Amino acid sequence: MSLDHLALLAADIDACAAALAAGPADAPVAGCPGWSLHALGAHLGGVQRWARAAILTGQMPKLDPADDPVPPAMADLAAWLRAGGERLLATLTATDPQQPTWHPFPVEPKLAGLWRRRQAQEASVHRWDAELAAGLEPTIDSGFAADGVDEYWHVMLPRMLSREQRPVPASVFGVQLTDTGQRWVIDGRSGRVEVVAPDTTPDTTPDAEITGGAVDVLLRLWGRPVAEATVLASGAAVVSSAWLALGGA
Repeated sequence: MSLDHLALLAADIDACAAALAAGPADAPVAGCPGWSLHALGAHLGGVQRWARAAILTGQMPKLDPADDPVPPAMADLAAWLRAGGERLLATLTATDPQQPTWHPFPVEPKLAGLWRRRQAQEASVHRWDAELAAGLEPTIDSGFAADGVDEYWHVMLPRMLSREQRPVPASVFGVQLTDTGQRWVIDGRSGRVEVVAPDTTPDTTPDAEITGGAVDVLLRLWGRPVAEATVLASGAAVVSSAWLALGGA
């Protein structure tokens, strides 16, 4: 089943803005230590403005925060997030997904369609963060969460490790989703995050594996709190710990 990333992005922008308007500015964000709810809204709105500029220019943006300052009041911040999100959606809608573009992710060829998925997944996890911080009970659709797990391995984790110059664990790690049936095997022994075909690539039996529902696994990969025993680890504990320590923010 294909996902409508633009519709999902639109819904999460609205929901995140509503959570910002409802929650206290200084509410802590469980998945982003040191962040407040206000800081989370500022981050997401900034990311969306940055991504839109990248799509429009086809190069790394250089934005001046003074041109579109982050409002201090939460109601104004919610409106600021909505306004930037609506502009991003309009730009994404008007841009051919097959159009060549610039982006910072190690994915080739570099096509504009990547931004739809990336921004939808970015908004989804941070909307979950905002709702939790505001005292709500956030959920994510399991199919969308499974898409997020796939995007984490192919797009975001390689980018984060490269940007932060962090080493890739020299081991093989497996991820199994109990609700959608999807599975990934990640081989880090080459020094890169390589997603290999499960059970068909020689010498790639996982040293460790985690198992759980799509939402819980996605949140756990991103360093978000999940209920005890919802994501189970097997195999070498040191391997699971190394891979699970990579996500966050």
